[in-house]
Amino acid sequence: MVNLQNVVVRKGGKDILKGIKWSTCAGEHWFVMGGNGSGKTTLMELLAGYVWPQRGSVAVLGETFGRVNLLELRTRVGFVSPWVFRRMAAEVPFEDVVASGFDGSVGHYGQKTSRVAAAVRRQLKFFGCEKLARQEFGTLSSGQQLKAVLARALVHAPSILILDEPFSLLDIGARLDMYAFLLKLSRCQDAPQMIMVTHHREDILPFFTKGLLLKEGRVLFQGSRESAFQPGMLAKCFGLSPKILKEVLV
Repeated sequence: MVNLQNVVVRKGGKDILKGIKWSTCAGEHWFVMGGNGSGKTTLMELLAGYVWPQRGSVAVLGETFGRVNLLELRTRVGFVSPWVFRRMAAEVPFEDVVASGFDGSVGHYGQKTSRVAAAVRRQLKFFGCEKLARQEFGTLSSGQQLKAVLARALVHAPSILILDEPFSLLDIGARLDMYAFLLKLSRCQDAPQMIMVTHHREDILPFFTKGLLLKEGRVLFQGSRESAFQPGMLAKCFGLSPKILKEVLV
């Protein structure tokens, strides 16, 4: 699904990702953790085709960067990121937010084709938001906005779904509600591989069985959930005392 070999990404004259080697396989769902500035968001933007590596090889869904049309690849990768919320105009109706996933815009304008309209209806039904179809994005609650943006990412049935800190603005009720939808999605026969960046252990639902830990732009660990959560590993990732972590983690 994903295969990165010795990848370096530079921004502003600084290496943000440094020699990244990481691969994922079909049927796996991954969480990504690391301190602020460790390169998590840059890595997600790379997978979605919005960032280009200065060195190394990037292959997503069997397509190697430099040999693939990135616009076409993006139709196979769903992306939920804070920038989508920031750029979405307040007056765009819920259903048009969802439809915008087909062309990667931030608001679908004009007549919907029958294919687009049918796909939008499926997403509205999946999230139980049929009654919100014409409600403007700016009037939705944070939880409803996330449903709209997540439906936007899923509307073209992607093979990979990237979630970059999706729950950061939600209260506990809305967060628990969204957990239920991710669990529901994970159980679908055609579920995409989910890759989620988070700072919160409670966001890492049971189906996330693989973890990637980043530190200062490098891969510190990749492997099982259980090994990633070892106090010594988390302490090393975040620069904390293993003794303190053993006392506070349950």
